[in-house]
Amino acid sequence: MGCQSYDMSELCGFAAIVEGLCVNWGCDEYFGCWSEKIDCDDYNVCTDDWCEPTIGCVHTPTEEPCGNKCYVTTCDPEKGFIHTYLNCDDNNACTEDYCDSSYGCVSRPIQCDDYDACTTDSCDLYSGCQYENVDCNDNDACTDDWCSWSTGCTYSVKECYDANPCTEDLCDCTGGCYNPPISCEDYNACTTDKCCPESGCVNTPLDCDDYDMCTYDYCDATWGCWYEPVNCDDENVCTFDVCNPYEGCVHYEPDCLCDDHSSCTQEYCDPDNGCVYINIDCDDGNSYTWDYCDNTLGCVHDEIKYETSYEGGY
Repeated sequence: MGCQSYDMSELCGFAAIVEGLCVNWGCDEYFGCWSEKIDCDDYNVCTDDWCEPTIGCVHTPTEEPCGNKCYVTTCDPEKGFIHTYLNCDDNNACTEDYCDSSYGCVSRPIQCDDYDACTTDSCDLYSGCQYENVDCNDNDACTDDWCSWSTGCTYSVKECYDANPCTEDLCDCTGGCYNPPISCEDYNACTTDKCCPESGCVNTPLDCDDYDMCTYDYCDATWGCWYEPVNCDDENVCTFDVCNPYEGCVHYEPDCLCDDHSSCTQEYCDPDNGCVYINIDCDDGNSYTWDYCDNTLGCVHDEIKYETSYEGGY
């Protein structure tokens, strides 16, 4: 039969049984069987390239090589992975924005408290923390309004004292302090009322002395000074009772008060009964005289003359 040739090229596909679609194989008439692994490189650094025997080349995106969530990772087919730091700015001035490698972007409200009780603290989305001074005005003119950084608004009663004892120290909630004169009136007509800047009200007893010794000087709290004539009567009918404005009561007995201009009486004045007149006793105890009284001459003793007659002789 001579020489016979058999096609053995199928024997060259033994590697494909194991490698499947991941190898290329064939038979060269000079060299015989050949096989080579399929090159799955797609020249894209952003993919992982390998071969599955049943499906051939597989290209899957390469996983991010690092687990830091603060980076945005992109892949350039030629350059490979590019890591860009994550921009966590939320465009809100009232938050503090930062990135945590485990959680990514974190935005926390910022603390605008300035620990000053005299400001109102707030936050504006665009401008951030805002501090507005607290208005402590209570619209009361009788208080001093101020603010303490630790306790806030404080209100103290305004001191309206003007150091003048002759004024009242008052305050009106609208107009503030005012100091009207005080009234020193004690409603006593027997005092003079005035106010001295050094000591305040002085109520001086009224001097009702009229410098007239012939009056009693009194003062009534309602009507004021009044005067009563002095009674100079000493209840002695033998005196004239008069009042001298400078000396007061004067009592004098005139020498001639009871004088009846008669020499035949003795006169005197009795304080209770007045003038008393007693006839003078002109009896001289001489039977040879005639005793009588003459109003002008007083006692007269005229001798009594007896006439004697004789009859006969001796």
